[in-house]
Amino acid sequence: MAQHIGGLYHWSSTQIGWMFTLFVIFESVGTLPGGILRDKFGPRNVMIVAGLIGGLGIYATSLGPDYAMVLVLWCIGSFFAGFIYNAAVTTANKWFPDKRGLTAGLIAGAFSWGSLPFIFPIRAISKTAPDSVFFHVIYLMAAIIGGVSIIAAFFMKDPPAGWRPADWVPKAATKRPSEHQFTLKEALSTWQMWVLVISFILISSAGLAGVSKIVKYSNSFHFAAAAATAAAGGIAIANGIGRVVLGAMSERIGRENAMIASYVLTGVFLFLTMAAGAAHSEYMFVVCAILAIFFWGPLFSLFPTVIGHYYGDVAAGSNYGLLYAVAKGSGGLYGGVLSAILIKQHGYQFSVGVAAVMAIVAGLLIIPLKGNAPVAKKVAAYKAREAAAE
Repeated sequence: MAQHIGGLYHWSSTQIGWMFTLFVIFESVGTLPGGILRDKFGPRNVMIVAGLIGGLGIYATSLGPDYAMVLVLWCIGSFFAGFIYNAAVTTANKWFPDKRGLTAGLIAGAFSWGSLPFIFPIRAISKTAPDSVFFHVIYLMAAIIGGVSIIAAFFMKDPPAGWRPADWVPKAATKRPSEHQFTLKEALSTWQMWVLVISFILISSAGLAGVSKIVKYSNSFHFAAAAATAAAGGIAIANGIGRVVLGAMSERIGRENAMIASYVLTGVFLFLTMAAGAAHSEYMFVVCAILAIFFWGPLFSLFPTVIGHYYGDVAAGSNYGLLYAVAKGSGGLYGGVLSAILIKQHGYQFSVGVAAVMAIVAGLLIIPLKGNAPVAKKVAAYKAREAAAE
């Protein structure tokens, strides 16, 4: 899509790159106010407004070639896309405390799979095709994204306060370490939240650098176009499946263990894509790229799951919104602009190597959280110190 837009409007690759980066940043930042508003007013009204404006953000790409105008409308739509994501994930978190990982994985997977109906038709558009063909795809995307969000809003509401499934007895892996419902301020007072933020920044940076540049990364090895297309399509599928699989596995092996394994394996397979390129093996490259994203994608099911697990449901939208806004927004800077600078100065191999190290470190950072989840008595001690200081 980006290549078609650039070609139609004669925008530079830098201008297109900024659209990707600003989408990540504004969508990420939007999750915080979106979470605060959905916690206060419920998900329905938030989703209706966000669906309408989010769809208009996609439609704005057909209004070029005025880059400034399109970029402003694009950023506004991206901001409200964060509202949609937060409302969907945290509503499921509230309704399914017994299956946080699975439901978060299914919803996060749906956000990934949503690109599938458009990847192959867009790539199949001939360079000689009339502009109207591409614009029809944009109109369709805007209508689907906005329309589905608005329709879904009418089926969304929060459960009653303190709601739990009947006869549910939490297992060790799913039992909350504290029954306290943490406010946003209380969550920020725990060191565990900041470990999660740093880990999220690193793992999101690692994946965004690879996801957004997989086609050009493949082309840098002079692989056939089919390899790049297979990698792009396979990534969209594996990205969603990984979110469901690792989210469900976290119910059995524990939240922290799932995160450690997922992020470390992301780094391992990113290193193996480098080896595949050096060996000129298209098949190995495609397989390793897909597996890297399979293990990267679960961050979008595991982080909201662990936020609900650690901090409760009442302020889940606010707590996850803050984590997502700070961490993924920062990750978007590396995945978009900074990685492009590294590629220009040192090449794709160096940039992907940095991303692989980031992913592995993100996993290792989770190790201290095992057996050290935040509990209410620590927050009470913090409040007492705060009151004494005043």
